[in-house]
Amino acid sequence: SNIKINKKKISQVNHKFNTIIYLNVLEHIKNDKQEIKLALSKLNTGGHLIILVPAHQKLYSKFDKEIGHFRRYNISFFKKIKIKNVRVKKLVYLDMVGYILYFLNKIFFKEEIYPSQLKVFLWDKIFSPITIILDFITGYKFGKNVLCVFKKY
Repeated sequence: SNIKINKKKISQVNHKFNTIIYLNVLEHIKNDKQEIKLALSKLNTGGHLIILVPAHQKLYSKFDKEIGHFRRYNISFFKKIKIKNVRVKKLVYLDMVGYILYFLNKIFFKEEIYPSQLKVFLWDKIFSPITIILDFITGYKFGKNVLCVFKKY
């Protein structure tokens, strides 16, 4: 398998790929729809564009602003994207428990920008395994992230 990881902007790349992955990237790009179209244009036929982004604008916080997020997303954003020869193959919410914790954190720790080491530890060791199970049981209908997979035909 030939895997290439680079830090170039997609507009600076002159070849095509089978898969392009944007993991927590799109929310940092002002013109996100144009970025998606450009990424899709760099895919081979049969290729996939995989996007993971933070969900629910109502959860937008000081943390989002501090780390350079322009926005958070809903599934409807990706459903509205209509491009010839491109279909949404998968579109789900992830991290149901994270949504609840993020919401509570926003209410009770309004001035906090970065999470404490204790919160990160609790999230990684306790809540992540729980949310993986709950996401599956609930059919990926709710969460603090959106996963979208486009396929080019």
